[in-house]
Amino acid sequence: MMQSLFRASVSAKKPVPSDFKGIFASVFTSFQSDENQTLQLSYIEEYAVWLKERHIKGVLVNSTTGEGPVLGLIERKLNAEAWSRACKKCSLLMMLQIGGAPLPDVLDLARHANDLHIHAVVCIGELFYVPTKMEQLVGYCKIVAEKCANHFFLYYHLPELTKVKFNPEEFFSRAEMVIPTFAGLVCTQTELMTAIKCLTEDRIILMGDSKMLASGMLMGFDAAIMTVANMEPILMKEIYDAMLRKDLKTAKTKQHYLNQLIRNHVTKGKSSWISDMKKWFNERMRSSDGCGIYVGTPRKFGVYEL
Repeated sequence: MMQSLFRASVSAKKPVPSDFKGIFASVFTSFQSDENQTLQLSYIEEYAVWLKERHIKGVLVNSTTGEGPVLGLIERKLNAEAWSRACKKCSLLMMLQIGGAPLPDVLDLARHANDLHIHAVVCIGELFYVPTKMEQLVGYCKIVAEKCANHFFLYYHLPELTKVKFNPEEFFSRAEMVIPTFAGLVCTQTELMTAIKCLTEDRIILMGDSKMLASGMLMGFDAAIMTVANMEPILMKEIYDAMLRKDLKTAKTKQHYLNQLIRNHVTKGKSSWISDMKKWFNERMRSSDGCGIYVGTPRKFGVYEL
């Protein structure tokens, strides 16, 4: 059956627009301070406006930064709908992450995403029945992409989380054969050197490490989706623009400053990343340049501790 998947013909690949370039923010999900950390939707429009005014091109909603995998199914839908309205109003591109759940829920989220005003769907692979063959990974993506065929489909490549490692060139080749809406990857620092081989004008590859913005652009990447863009959007845009005009000296100086800011705010490395980033964001929003919103702390049942 899987072999027939790759023999089957599909319609022509959907053309990828040129506006998937620039700095994108992987946005936080806001929770109230009650015992259940109830989803807080009222800040989203202010949040979107603040990012837009600071030259952010678009957002990724319900990602790992946005704690999508610890949101309930209804919460994920409500959060997506609120961000969709805000992004439409503010003219922000919106990508929506729908993976990290049992397949029936992922398919439900895909159908829901299909009717939203968004620009792309992003999906983490199966986390429990981890794919061990390329056919399994591409087959999973195909099943999900078919349910949200109104939008471009990107695979969220997080091998340190999913334990799925593969040859990106082979993945692109096979996915493009059977998924007309397949557009590319969101990938981490460790995968940039392999993903670079797949860069073409008709593919979207978004790098996901703020510390590598200048280096990634030097390698040829022109789109970045980063958590730190929530706190330092202008600084990141300055690095991006410096690299576009080949002003390496300015880009290097500003990237060094950005990396020092990150080190100053990270307390325990990856284990405290979302907590540290939310704290940094809340502090920034209380500053004279902020807009006063508060996204709360990470969901306490996101990490179990005795």
